[in-house]
Amino acid sequence: MLLFDFMKILDKLICYGLYLFVFLLPWQTRWIFKEASLNSVEWEYGRLSLYGSEILLIILLILAVVKWLLYYQKLNQQQRAKEIKSEFSGLKLWLILLALWSAITIIWSKDSLLSWYGWLKLMEGIALFWLISSRIFLINKKIIGFSLIFSAVIQSLIGIGQWILQYSLSSKWLGMSYLNPAALGISVIETASGRFLRAYGSFPHPNMLAGFLVISILIAFILINREKSSTKTKWFYFALIVMSGGLFLTFSRAGWLALFISLAVYLLFYYSKKINRQKLIQPAFLIILIFIFLSLANFDLIKSRLQGQERLEVRSNIERLNSYKQALPIIKEYWYKGVGLGHYTLALHQKNPVLESWDYQPVHDAALLSLAELGIIGLLLFILIIISAFRYRSKYTILLLVILILGCFDHYFRSFYVGIILWWLIISLNSKVSGNL
Repeated sequence: MLLFDFMKILDKLICYGLYLFVFLLPWQTRWIFKEASLNSVEWEYGRLSLYGSEILLIILLILAVVKWLLYYQKLNQQQRAKEIKSEFSGLKLWLILLALWSAITIIWSKDSLLSWYGWLKLMEGIALFWLISSRIFLINKKIIGFSLIFSAVIQSLIGIGQWILQYSLSSKWLGMSYLNPAALGISVIETASGRFLRAYGSFPHPNMLAGFLVISILIAFILINREKSSTKTKWFYFALIVMSGGLFLTFSRAGWLALFISLAVYLLFYYSKKINRQKLIQPAFLIILIFIFLSLANFDLIKSRLQGQERLEVRSNIERLNSYKQALPIIKEYWYKGVGLGHYTLALHQKNPVLESWDYQPVHDAALLSLAELGIIGLLLFILIIISAFRYRSKYTILLLVILILGCFDHYFRSFYVGIILWWLIISLNSKVSGNL
């Protein structure tokens, strides 16, 4: 009886703790325990940090291991063999191979500490997948969706506030930097009228906020189509309005593209199904209406962003193209084994030691970054993971398309902790788990 009560407490701690973790994911509060520099200038991709949300995840994983051990002890020999077999099949097999191959690449990496750090971040993502997809734990994916949406609404409100005020106060406890459009290095839109701050939320860059909001908007869209409660449906519509406004104000072209392509695919696929078409059309029309209204209200900024002829837009496009050119020699030399997790910018510095500090950026393509750091084997394993997730065909399958599109234009799914965890969270939502879908 005592063991049963303890297991119930563990279940509640793990479940509610995970929902809290998802909600807190955007906040960048961290302890930087090892600084790094290139050419005597701060090197963000060499820093070693421990995030506040990461501490919560580690605690949850410890509790999950305790629960798994208690569960495993109750099984007979035949059940144990079946359990172990299930852990080494399908998508989970590719995860194990990815973890092993990533560990092997540490052998030839230049900075073993940086590689171990990158490997641990990868393992946290894989462990999150195990936590959500394992049948031992009673994780409700719908509540994960609620947590993401609630968090995204708050991030959108922060971003809208940043846009209205055109600045953001810093807070080390919330992981937010001071943002002033007049300062160098801040993401802005520049026109003849001046410099305009893009919405950041609490993320390091507007594009990351955009990616988070696209995912959350589509989850809200999915849940609207499946929700029977009118009260919850009204909340989802409110969230959709706020998140759409927040996404627009990031002025992220990749985010906009990912949203509208994914919406179009979702509508085309489900329109012919026997579902309430009104629930498909209304939220989609609402999103489009918000974008049209905000586009008309900010026509000069939209024109600058889409035409790409202003000074900063031209510079951004040149830097993006240069990042692809810089990646080619690294990939050509290390395509078969990779330079090691987290080592791309270090390899870039070794190839081009005289670049400006801000030029040492990961290539703006998650697949190319995976190829450069983990070689062809690592890239193939990531592809196999995506294919396996697509084969499950869950109600969240469209989110896989989102991360593929966003990954073609940015690197944060491989280079930033929040991006790594968000990527694995989407894979987890598209995994098979019994009993709570």
